[in-house]
Amino acid sequence: MQLSKAAEYAVRGAIVLADRYGQGPVPLVEICRVRGLSKSFAYMTKIFRILARRGVVRAIRGKNGGYTLARPPAKTTLLEVIEAIEGRLALNLCQHTPPQCHEPNCPVRPVWTQLQEQVRSVLGSKTLAQLTHRPRRARR
Repeated sequence: MQLSKAAEYAVRGAIVLADRYGQGPVPLVEICRVRGLSKSFAYMTKIFRILARRGVVRAIRGKNGGYTLARPPAKTTLLEVIEAIEGRLALNLCQHTPPQCHEPNCPVRPVWTQLQEQVRSVLGSKTLAQLTHRPRRARR
């Protein structure tokens, strides 16, 4: 399995927004600069439009506009960001909904199903807050 470049860039951009959560909108040009994606600005514009349509980020127009996360980083998972771009993750034809595999008794299907569940579990358990560079407060 390999994520598309769009999903990779979406994750990178979302992490920048998580790092700056609560500090107001971040212009896309700044997101690109921070992540070294300035040559991909037009591509990032398309990616962030999709993220906004899917409710992962919020677009703020105007002179001081940019993007913010639609929800706090601790409530936004890596899986949500990736699936906003890719659609529901499916490792192979067996894992599509409905399955596109035409072999009713496929001996490998349980392996693919287990792997699919593990990938979704790991990505769904990682929040953007866990992936930021912000210092964590000590728990008491």
